[in-house]
Amino acid sequence: MSTFILKIIACITMLIDHTFMIFVPFGTTAFWIGREIGRIAFPIYCFLLVEGFLHTSSRTKYLIRLFVFALISEFPFDLAVYGIPKSAELAMQTQNVMFTLFIGLGLLCIYDWLLRKYSITQPVTFNALAVMAIIAASGITIWLASDYSYVGILFILIFYLFRGKKLWIAAGLLFVILAFSNKFELGAMMALVPIFLYNGKEGGKKSLRYAFYAFYPVHLLILGLIGNVM
Repeated sequence: MSTFILKIIACITMLIDHTFMIFVPFGTTAFWIGREIGRIAFPIYCFLLVEGFLHTSSRTKYLIRLFVFALISEFPFDLAVYGIPKSAELAMQTQNVMFTLFIGLGLLCIYDWLLRKYSITQPVTFNALAVMAIIAASGITIWLASDYSYVGILFILIFYLFRGKKLWIAAGLLFVILAFSNKFELGAMMALVPIFLYNGKEGGKKSLRYAFYAFYPVHLLILGLIGNVM
């Protein structure tokens, strides 16, 4: 399964998640089914973030792209989640998931730099600084109240630290969900099926890269506008 197919799966499941969140009455069976399907999307994005980090030609440009789309996505996120007029009131209280991914990518850059600089010659220093970086990144997501918060940071770390070790990845995600989230997030484990079928190939056209970035704010904006009109 290529990166392109994984992105398609993530987009579809995310669309289902947000559609059911906005248009299906809360607490109904249909609501929970749609939201559980939606749990598949985020682990895939975390996995793709790690793969992108390891293969990108410019980590700086990667960081800039994520930050720009995080900014672009904020109004559509507030509109879809809170609606009008609450979106304006709550705009600074919670942030979209792109900020979590951006902070996670920044953490990977810092961790990789520490790994190369200290891990062999000064392992104690490396471990201490790495832990501090992880705590700091998690703290920033909590302060920003970005979607998935520190759980998202831990997901990203699991895919990075245990890359290629399927059992460890599955155990790590399950532990994080049970220890730091809730049973509702167990649907995220379904994402491991397509992730473990990943064949290391990109697939699709590189020109579609920005289309996948844009899908997040665009679909939130459309759903948010329709939801507010209804």
